[in-house]
Amino acid sequence: MATGLLSLAGCPRTVFYDEGPGQPSDRASGKAPPGSVGACKVPDTDRPVLVDEQLWRNLDECNKRTPRRYLRIGYRPDAVDASGVARKQLILEGLDAAAKEEEGNLKMLTMLRTIRRIAEQDEYLKTRVERASGRSQPCDYAYLFTTTRNHYAKVGAEEGSCPAFVFDPKLRRDRCLFDENLPQTRWLTSAWSCLAFTETVGEGSSCYRLCAFDDHCAAQTSCAQPDFDLMLCTLGICMPESVAGIVPVRR
Repeated sequence: MATGLLSLAGCPRTVFYDEGPGQPSDRASGKAPPGSVGACKVPDTDRPVLVDEQLWRNLDECNKRTPRRYLRIGYRPDAVDASGVARKQLILEGLDAAAKEEEGNLKMLTMLRTIRRIAEQDEYLKTRVERASGRSQPCDYAYLFTTTRNHYAKVGAEEGSCPAFVFDPKLRRDRCLFDENLPQTRWLTSAWSCLAFTETVGEGSSCYRLCAFDDHCAAQTSCAQPDFDLMLCTLGICMPESVAGIVPVRR
């Protein structure tokens, strides 16, 4: 009798509901997919001189929904020092002199002191000024950037000439962040991956590798990282503060 009832009842019928197409993938929606660096354009700003012009045109504006891990890109047109000189001019002239002259590091230190003094009075930059430093002596910026630039020039042919890629939301692929035609770009940005992401030392394109296994060069990476972050942000390329290793000042 029980067997007959089971035969009549049969198995329950599976019902499939139409759940729709679902959410588009990050790449399809214009968001940076895993493994890519995202970036957005800060409203009411100009293109930073170091940033690729086509990428700048394709970036979406930053808003409240923009992930915190994204780079904030945009140079404020009112960014001048007390004498009215554009900050980007101050930095680029300092970089140009530091890359060419024998006393390059002294030129860098002089320029960076000015940038720190300006940043302390700037509401957008003051949290990026290093408040407490364990440095017992000045960083050797010129040696660091020159060594990494020269080594990067050797490996560029096999690994590509761009030091940093970001996701282009319009083309939906990675493209170079920097304008490689600018003379100062390669000297300043060759050490991007180890200065911007110091926690990756020993992995992939680590600082030690970018320094061509030069101990003195590698020792400068932690020393120079806060100033590198401040300098790039002053030029309009701001890394997330948690990634940059800067602790915001609580007020």
